Amino acid sequence: MKTKGKRLYLCFTPLPQLSLSAPIIHTRIAEEEERNLLQNVAAGDWQAFTRLYEAYSPLIIHYLQVYLPDKHDVEEIGQEVFLKVWKKRELLVTVRSFKNYVFIMARNALNDFLKAQQALIQKQAGYSKDYVQPHYSADDKLITDQYESLARAALDTLPEKQRQIFLLRTRDEMTIQEIADMLGMSVGGVHKSLQQATTYLKDYLARNGISFTLLLLIIFFQP
Repeated sequence: MKTKGKRLYLCFTPLPQLSLSAPIIHTRIAEEEERNLLQNVAAGDWQAFTRLYEAYSPLIIHYLQVYLPDKHDVEEIGQEVFLKVWKKRELLVTVRSFKNYVFIMARNALNDFLKAQQALIQKQAGYSKDYVQPHYSADDKLITDQYESLARAALDTLPEKQRQIFLLRTRDEMTIQEIADMLGMSVGGVHKSLQQATTYLKDYLARNGISFTLLLLIIFFQP
């Protein structure tokens, strides 16, 4: 990825520019074709990704325009959403509806942007508090690193489906219904898997003297 001003551009063959003035034209993709495209993108096929981008980016742009008056913000967030889709392309093999998936990502990106804007406004208005960077000794850092390593190890020992559902719920902040729609599961099935994962992780971490909250913080702030 490279930047030019505030605008984001995806790597490899350039994608068509997001157009805010052109009429919204959504190219419908048949279910079987979309399933094949998702599998190909997950395998790293850039042309298949471009096909999905051309089909769904107009809908995402229209959605963002409803909430954002600045066209540059719309363009930037739209690019960020599809860049994130590409970065997490391995997950696409489990996606049942790409439209639902990309709209959830757009909604989360929009929420993050609006929260950041609100925080900036509050800071400029003088509501921010002075922040003192905490000092950590070498021993403190070693202990923290050990805790993080144990917390990540706990996550890695989960069965793959439970791990995916847990991350979608905690890291990506998706609802149970959204996860069910994305994975083609029942709401009850997702809830049960999430409950099993949470119980297992809490027990695992407790045996090692680690707070479950630490795991959530590590997940939330990981790149």
